[in-house]
Amino acid sequence: MRTRSLAGAAVSALAITLMAGSPALATPGGGGGGGYRVTTTADTADARPGDGSCADTRGKCSLRAAVQEVNAAGQGTVRLDRARYVLGLAGAGEDAAATGDLDVTGRLTVEGRGATVDAAGTDRVFDVLAGAGLTLRQVTVTGGVAAGTGVPASGGGVRNAGSLDVDRSTITGNTAVRAGGGIEASPGSTTRLSRSVLSHNSTGAGPGNGGGFHLTGAGTVSVERTEVTGNTAASEGGGLWNSGLGTMTVDRSTVTGNRASGPEATMGGGGLFQEAGPSGRLTVTRSEVTGNVADGANGSGGGILNDQGTLVVERTTVAGNTAVRAGGGIEANLGSTTLVRTELRHNATGPNPGNGGGLHLTGAGTVRIERGSVTGNTATSEGGGLWNSPTGTMTVTRTDIRGNSAPVGPDVHQDGAGTGFTIDGRTVPAAG
Repeated sequence: MRTRSLAGAAVSALAITLMAGSPALATPGGGGGGGYRVTTTADTADARPGDGSCADTRGKCSLRAAVQEVNAAGQGTVRLDRARYVLGLAGAGEDAAATGDLDVTGRLTVEGRGATVDAAGTDRVFDVLAGAGLTLRQVTVTGGVAAGTGVPASGGGVRNAGSLDVDRSTITGNTAVRAGGGIEASPGSTTRLSRSVLSHNSTGAGPGNGGGFHLTGAGTVSVERTEVTGNTAASEGGGLWNSGLGTMTVDRSTVTGNRASGPEATMGGGGLFQEAGPSGRLTVTRSEVTGNVADGANGSGGGILNDQGTLVVERTTVAGNTAVRAGGGIEANLGSTTLVRTELRHNATGPNPGNGGGLHLTGAGTVRIERGSVTGNTATSEGGGLWNSPTGTMTVTRTDIRGNSAPVGPDVHQDGAGTGFTIDGRTVPAAG
């Protein structure tokens, strides 16, 4: 093993752990609870991957070399100093962490202690392959780019096809052409964000979904005590985007200041977007969805857009969001939408046509609102607070609806000849 010996002592696993400046920490190879302490900020490959020693050609343990050794061992921990580690070895497309992004094929934990890992626009930052796992603790991931076309152009900061646990970390300033500017979760993956920040990530136009986070296909996503802010998507889900086969839970988190710019009526969801599908379910609890924007020509759902999926919002504030077309706070296109003890406040729609300042239902979907409040919302046309479609079913119980404004139906509006809108058992008459 290439390391200095302690004076007067045999080189052992314990000695290596204690030795200041030594490339390796704990057990050789990082397996079985061992790991590596990174000793250089330079981006260099391991001289002999899999030999149990984290060392480049100069004998230094780089972040890349440590990842290569953990991959070879199957599991391990990499410990960083509070510094910036810039990835500079060009060469996207390989899966051995030798060039481009840091490919993860084993079970890797990165203890950042305030470190920043910056891809500097050369590639994404981390790529978690199927069957592998990555845990990030106190790390900032930035400067990642997922370029090209199709599915590979996803996950600017992290692409996860296995399991990903982001703890007290920040994913910021990453971009992807297709989806998942900050994080892309692939089919079959599991992702957890806890006490973290997902900020100022973006997607391009191909198709441009999930500025902060995007899930493709079946998968499980948990977002806990996390701030999702300032992310942008060219089409749908400026902050978070859940697939029609996925399960996403957002708890005690803030989703604020995100933007989605899709031009069609079923696009938008400035803060969050639920895709159409047989089992897609988005649950938002004890959270704040504020100041998000759907600014496409017919953008809908400034705060949240539920497109033919299942949406449950509990004990949450949806406030100050805007959409050009409809659903300043929430747009429900078909599907099932439930609000419990939730506040819809000061949301607004623009002029095209400008319906449902607080919440808008399109088509034959169902909306249930219980023990909440709908106050101070604005629509430029109809239904300042709530707007129900001719074929929709909207049931409201024990909810405070007041102080909303619109030229037609300041608080509530039942469109056409529909009779499916009831408030505390009383039918809201159709307009006109």
